[in-house]
Amino acid sequence: MNKESILFLTKDALGKFDLPTYGNKRWQTPNIDELAKVGTIFQRHYTAAPSSAMSYFSMFTGKYPYESERKDYLPINHPENIGSKFDYLTSLDYDCHIVWDTKWMSIAKPYAECFGKNIHFDCIDDIRQPVGVHQQHKEAIPIDEEKIGVTLERINDHVYNIVKGEQKVFIWMHLPHVLLGRDGYGADIDKFDEIVGLMRKYFDDDNIFISSDHGNMNGTHGKVAYGFDVYESSACIPLITPRIEGFKEVDFPTVNTDIVDMIIERHIKKREFVLCDSMYYGQLNRKLAIIKGNYKYIYNRKTKEEELYDVIYDPNENVNLIEDFFTDPDRHLTCLLREMYYYPYWDEIHEIKTVLKAEFNKIWKVGTFGEQIHAYYLYYAKNLWRPIRTFFNKFGKELVIHK
Repeated sequence: MNKESILFLTKDALGKFDLPTYGNKRWQTPNIDELAKVGTIFQRHYTAAPSSAMSYFSMFTGKYPYESERKDYLPINHPENIGSKFDYLTSLDYDCHIVWDTKWMSIAKPYAECFGKNIHFDCIDDIRQPVGVHQQHKEAIPIDEEKIGVTLERINDHVYNIVKGEQKVFIWMHLPHVLLGRDGYGADIDKFDEIVGLMRKYFDDDNIFISSDHGNMNGTHGKVAYGFDVYESSACIPLITPRIEGFKEVDFPTVNTDIVDMIIERHIKKREFVLCDSMYYGQLNRKLAIIKGNYKYIYNRKTKEEELYDVIYDPNENVNLIEDFFTDPDRHLTCLLREMYYYPYWDEIHEIKTVLKAEFNKIWKVGTFGEQIHAYYLYYAKNLWRPIRTFFNKFGKELVIHK
């Protein structure tokens, strides 16, 4: 086994709130905790997009979604010629592998297509528990510890067969939302930690990086799914790395467009702005977040609503600072927000609004008139389909649902 081999381990929809490293009290994760203790914990690491295929695109091209020619979330027939980080890794003599569930070849890969020409897809059958919004069920699936034991064995054996030689390898292992044998999001964190422990047999601790593609809403703002919002629970994701540049913790915003460069160069890129984009530019229901320092500006294309939060002072994003006035829904009166909500940095707000809106105006586009008509057509066509889909899910055949 080559000591220079690198593991980039992600778990789909893994939120910071799932890990004891970030304050979770439910689980014990001794392997992850040990890596975090001697490594670097990123407190404000953002996904460039809160849905899987868009996030893969950003991680492995180094580009934000808005920098792509893609205008809708559809299978990619002609990948753009913008390069892949996997080709860069190959140029450094890494043998590059993607390890994931076989199902991802049909439900994720066609929507991303950012993996270059020199990648090995190492697919493992049946390590994914089909639950959640992508696969609806009429009743809960029981926990099966025997199945999850087999799942871990399959993963372990598969990785061993990749790393057992002398070749220097780079593995991106992307684990499913829920490992086969457990029953829901966040219910398999102990087994995720066991997988980290298994991988420590094959990779030096200094070459293991742990993160996710995106989080999930987990009940915030009244939602439990993901993909359509850019609030912190979906957008701000875990990242635990070997010690980089002497940092025990990084508390300024970073983004997963820089993750491969960070892994290879062991350098943390500090950007003036960090972006998180829920959809491509041609989609009507797109939401874009722009983060600068403590502040996050959100624009909702469909409603034209704006939001502004200080995510350090108000981590749950409860109070929208974008307007000077608010309407009390009980009294039906309009009042100055600063008279009703104590916030010690009101004097900064006007300037930060100006700066964030200026950045928004630089990058925002909606496409041609025809593309905008197409966006409305697709949005409302999907909404007309939802009642039909609900009927089938309730009374007939289960349907697989994509974003």
